[in-house]
Amino acid sequence: MLWNPAENTDQDNLRWCWLRAVEWGNWPTFMSQPIVPAALLFYDWKYVVGTAVAANVLWAIFIRYNVVVPLASAVGLWFVKLKWIACPVAAYLLWQRGEHSTAALALLWPVAIFIPGGMIPVQIGKIQSLLMKCAWGTEKKPRYRQFLPANYAIDN
Repeated sequence: MLWNPAENTDQDNLRWCWLRAVEWGNWPTFMSQPIVPAALLFYDWKYVVGTAVAANVLWAIFIRYNVVVPLASAVGLWFVKLKWIACPVAAYLLWQRGEHSTAALALLWPVAIFIPGGMIPVQIGKIQSLLMKCAWGTEKKPRYRQFLPANYAIDN
């Protein structure tokens, strides 16, 4: 079930775009929630975490404010729910192998992502505006401005 702006109120569309903008700002880290625990089964934790951090930095430099894909954002939301399976299973398997600290990292990765995710500040309003323009074609629904603070600039 993907988001359809025409079937929702302006306030719901604004909230959806804000939530997806929060995720899009650190997309590689967000998407790593089910991937990193599984990767920890096969690779050393330093390489796995280093790759996640490097991907997030490269994302911030080259993609974050240049490209937004609402469909990828919506699909990613469902993909990340696999963390509820991947984290405990990977943690259990690592624990059984005697890798207790790596098992803890696999289990707690959804919480640990705030460290690499917070390294580079994100302008959420800018991404939200880009998502609104993509999702609605243009900013054809000016009524969403009533839900924003008076001094908020959409084009920031």
